[in-house]
Amino acid sequence: MLGFARLVLSVGGTAALVSGALLIGLGLFAGAWLHALLPPLVIDARAVGGAAFALGIFAAAAGVVQLATAAWVGREGRWVTASAAVLAGIFASLLVACAVAAATEAARGGSAWFLGGTLALLIAATAYGAAAWGLSRASVRTPGRPS
Repeated sequence: MLGFARLVLSVGGTAALVSGALLIGLGLFAGAWLHALLPPLVIDARAVGGAAFALGIFAAAAGVVQLATAAWVGREGRWVTASAAVLAGIFASLLVACAVAAATEAARGGSAWFLGGTLALLIAATAYGAAAWGLSRASVRTPGRPS
């Protein structure tokens, strides 16, 4: 089960890292374009670019944490494995919350693409949930280094 958890964390971490890098680029170089896509706002294009940049930094950091966790899980003892289970559980919860938001927007009359996004988010949340479950079981069974 650690192999599946490593796969989920690696794929999710890579996706978050790439998405974060794209958001950082958009924030630095395309703030005006992002601002033009939004309804009339009180804030200016630089503020929209700054928000995209900050979100990109956060997403990239989350990706790095997932990739590092995928590399270390199972090798460093049961506490690291238990911590990885908590991390996977947090991401599963976050993805479920985003799926609910997308489904709510679709039910409110939004684009049908939100339904596809809801399905994709639920699939990812299920994968993270299964990874969290497997990691938590492995943390109990893994002989760890003394703390």
